[in-house]
Formats: sequence, structure tokens, C-alpha cells
Amino acid sequence: MKLKDRFNRKYLQISLYVIFTAIIIYILSLLAKNAWQILSVLIEKLNWLLKVIKPVILGFVFAYLMDPVVGFFEEKFHKFKLFKKMKRQRTWAAVLSVVLLFIVVASLISLLIYSVTDQLKLANFDDIIRLAEGYKKSLEAFYNSILQNMEKLDIRSSQLEQYVEETVTVILDALKNLAQNIVNTLTNISKYLTTVIFSFIIGFYFIIDGKIIKDFIKKTFYAVFSENTNNRITLILNDLDYAFSGYLRGQLTDALVMMVLISLTLSLTGVRFALVIGIFAGIGNLIPYFGPVIAYVSTAFVCLINGEIKKLVISIIILAVIQFIDGNYIGPKLLSRSIKIHPLIIIISLIFGSAVGGFLGMLLAVPVGAYVKLVFVRFVENRAAKKSQTVKPADTTNDAKPNKI
Repeated sequence: MKLKDRFNRKYLQISLYVIFTAIIIYILSLLAKNAWQILSVLIEKLNWLLKVIKPVILGFVFAYLMDPVVGFFEEKFHKFKLFKKMKRQRTWAAVLSVVLLFIVVASLISLLIYSVTDQLKLANFDDIIRLAEGYKKSLEAFYNSILQNMEKLDIRSSQLEQYVEETVTVILDALKNLAQNIVNTLTNISKYLTTVIFSFIIGFYFIIDGKIIKDFIKKTFYAVFSENTNNRITLILNDLDYAFSGYLRGQLTDALVMMVLISLTLSLTGVRFALVIGIFAGIGNLIPYFGPVIAYVSTAFVCLINGEIKKLVISIIILAVIQFIDGNYIGPKLLSRSIKIHPLIIIISLIFGSAVGGFLGMLLAVPVGAYVKLVFVRFVENRAAKKSQTVKPADTTNDAKPNKI
């Protein structure tokens, strides 16, 4: 009798299934026991990968935001006879766009530094010293009143000294942590500069050879994936571009416009640090509802410290007019190509974005919410269209039959 005839194929198959199931269960149990260690290792590797590819991501974002400006200058080069014979017009358009960007950024930084130093020069240091002495006397009087009240309440001075010592310890620890964070930031400046430089270089190459890279990626996807998968990927990329491009570029332009308007109006009303307030309010305008808050609070703080109530009232009224014009005319015009989102969805997106990614998460929360809305609305419309197609034939047959009375 042959060896293979001694084995029952059915029992052998069942045995193999049992063995493989036991092995899989054992592996899953090991994974469950060491899930936290495995997850921590994966997170560590993911953080390392993000640090490595951070310049590539930042470079892509830089190229993506600069693409309309480069396209504008490239189109102008094609129209003028003087530039028609120029070789690599895309490269020269990219160089011109980057130079203009550096000029704008350098001008803003220079104006910011000049505004702060100029206001500090105008400050009366005698008044500052007198104000500090007044605060010191007020604190001493407050401290003495606390001691008197403690004596009336029959609280031991040793207990008070212990509370004071604990408070001083907390304050010193906070100052120590602040100093340590400043030192760490200064030591990491070289890393930040390296990341910025490499991001700029990678982004510049993305701007110049973006079409070549895009065509190569399309060709690779066409060779690797099926036609149905390629169509889905193309649809997703088009939706992301539609959700992000109009919003981000519109918000950046709106932020620049608000910087100029707020700085000019506050300078005309004579508010100190008008340029500083305008720049930070414009940056805050990148996040919905944050720009006006920064403008109002900063203006009120500066005016109240200097006792300029009249300037405060006039500035608040002018800022309200500017915000009204921006909310009803400038913003909608610049964001006309972006997806319209309900304010409630914007607030919810900002809350989730802040919890997930801080300032950057809040900056990207609205376009992400716009993309989710776009996908969800398309899903609902497709489902409704399919249901209407399946229901209509039944309705027509019912309508065709005469009602019997």
C-alpha cells in the first residue's frame, strides 16, 4: 500500500487549517501583549520619517502656493516680444517670483523691526521707571495688608513663609523652564535653517520641473494601477486641489491685504505699534475669526495702557468698518473659487484642527473640512441619483395604469 493512500486528504486539510489557525492566534496574542511597545516603535519610526521628508513636504507646499505667480509671469513672458526668444522662460519666471517674495518678506520684517525700535525710542523711560515704582509700592502695600489680615486671623508666620516659599519655587521653576526653552530654540536654529534652505531648494526644483515630475508620476500610475484606480486617484487629487488651492491662496492674499489696511488705518489714527498689530492681525486672518480678535484686542491693549481712550474708540470703529468690507466684499472676491462652508462647520473644523495639529492644524482645518464636505455631498448626490433611477420605472408603470373606481 502506497504512503499517500494511508493519508486521508480531507483530514489532512483540516489538520493544516487547525495548525495555521493556531499559529495565527498565537501571533495575534503576541501582538496583543506587546501592542504598546510595537505602537511606540512605529510612532518613533514615523516621526523619524516625517523629519526626513519634512523638507520635501515643505518644498511641495511652497511650489504649490507659488505656482499661480510663476504661471502669471511665464504667461507675460510669452506675450512680450522681448522675452519670446528667452530660453527656459519657466526658470526665469520662477526666479523673478522668488525674488519678489524675498523682497516682500524682507520688507515686512524690516518694517516690523523698525516699528518696534522706533516706538521704543519714543517711549519716555522716566515715565516707565515711575510706573514701575508705582507698581512696586502697590505690591508692597498689598503684601503688608495680607500680613495684617493674617495676624488678625491668627495664622502663623511659618505657614505664610512656607506658602511664600512654595510660590517662589513655582515661579523660579517656570522661569528656569522658560530659559531652557529659549536655549533649546537657539540651539535648534541651525536645524531650522537647514530645513528651510533644503525646502526652498526642493521647492524651487518643483516649480521649474513640476510638469515633468507630474507627467512621470502619471505615467508610473498608468503602468502600475488599473484604469479604474487611476480614475479614482485623479478624482481625489482634483478634489484636493479644488478644496485647498482656492482657500489657501485666497487666504494668503486676504491676509496681505488686511495687513496693509489695518497698518495704514491704525497709523492714521495714531495708535502705537500700528504696523506690528497690522502684521499679526493679517497673519491671524489666515485662520477664520482670529484676525479680527487679534486686531481688536491688541488695539485695545495698546490704547488702554497709554490712556488713549479717544484713539481707541475711533480705531475700533474703523476696524469694524474694515472687517465688514473684508467679510462682505474682499474675502468673498478672493475666495470665490473655494468651496462655500457653513460657519458651524468652520468652527468644528477649527476645534478638531487645533486638537490634532495646533496652529498648522487650524490653518489646514477649513480646506480639509471643505474636502470632506465635497466628498460627502457627491456621495449623497450619487446615492440619490441611483435611487431615483430605480424608483422612476416603478412610478411610471403605476401612473400608466388607470385607477379603477
